[in-house]
Amino acid sequence: MSEQVKIQKTIYSLEGVNNIINTKFSQLIPPSAPNTQVKPDIDTTEFFNQYNLLFFEISPSGSDESHLGLATRSLEYLGLSLDDLQSEIDFLRQENVELKNQVVQISKLNPDDLQDI
Repeated sequence: MSEQVKIQKTIYSLEGVNNIINTKFSQLIPPSAPNTQVKPDIDTTEFFNQYNLLFFEISPSGSDESHLGLATRSLEYLGLSLDDLQSEIDFLRQENVELKNQVVQISKLNPDDLQDI
């Protein structure tokens, strides 16, 4: 009464698996709209007019829709970051301290006399 069952196992190479199985999970992503550019209802001048009207209603920070969010996005567009700018400020401050110390050493001035420099 024993019945034999033949089991066949197929082993696929990595290339074979990628040809058979969709590993991009494209079924879970909704189809995208055609690549069309939407023309905004306002031009740049009107945008800045509206921005100036809304200036004090915009939160200083906390989201992408804040002054900090707008500044960060604009800096990224320019290829800069707040961290880069802060690093440069820190470097220039340190360089300023070192130059003041050199002036003191060379001129034999009292360091307190350099407050106005």
